[in-house]
Amino acid sequence: MAIYVQGLEVVLVSEMEAGWYRYISEWRLHANGTIRPRFGFSAVQDSCVCNIHHHHPYWRFDFDIRTAGNNRVREYNDPPLVGRSNWHTKSFEIRRPRDPARKRKWRVENAVTGEGYDIIPGPEDGVATASADWPYPRGDVWILRYHGSELDDGVDCTTGGNGCVTEANLDGFVNGEPVSDHDVVIWYAGHVTHDVVHEKPGEFGHICGPGLKPVKW
Repeated sequence: MAIYVQGLEVVLVSEMEAGWYRYISEWRLHANGTIRPRFGFSAVQDSCVCNIHHHHPYWRFDFDIRTAGNNRVREYNDPPLVGRSNWHTKSFEIRRPRDPARKRKWRVENAVTGEGYDIIPGPEDGVATASADWPYPRGDVWILRYHGSELDDGVDCTTGGNGCVTEANLDGFVNGEPVSDHDVVIWYAGHVTHDVVHEKPGEFGHICGPGLKPVKW
């Protein structure tokens, strides 16, 4: 793991190796409050990785804007989904797809102070239902009530656990609990197709991840 300063950002980087594959997890923390989580994928030169394959990173964002409670999640769409307002509040736990055509993004904010963070999809984050390996990627965004026990989906391919069914079982957390004016958690997934044949000269691998931008601070 490495920690360093680059311009106005503090950068935290972890590098991982799994067989032929190479992964980088990166967090960029800007002085203006912007946070950029990133996950990168690449591989060594080997015939096995020449086959088209897919990567699906997941981030769990536990937002406590000023306080753990009194938080809510709003969704932005342009054009609006209903009526004239671009924003609408999510009242209950739900899974939501990304929608680039509507410039969709999400805002987690303190319902009292109005301070918040926008979750802005990155250009390489993909859409689960458009991924070539759908329905393996189960979704894009999950808006959930906070529970300390919901840190992962229970899949354990090392010791047996609940069996090695590797699709993300985050839908199991969605059970209709209210999320407006509560402690909330956002799960965010990226969907990347790794096709080495179509990589540009000098390009190795892919990087995805959203932008988290402060609002009304």
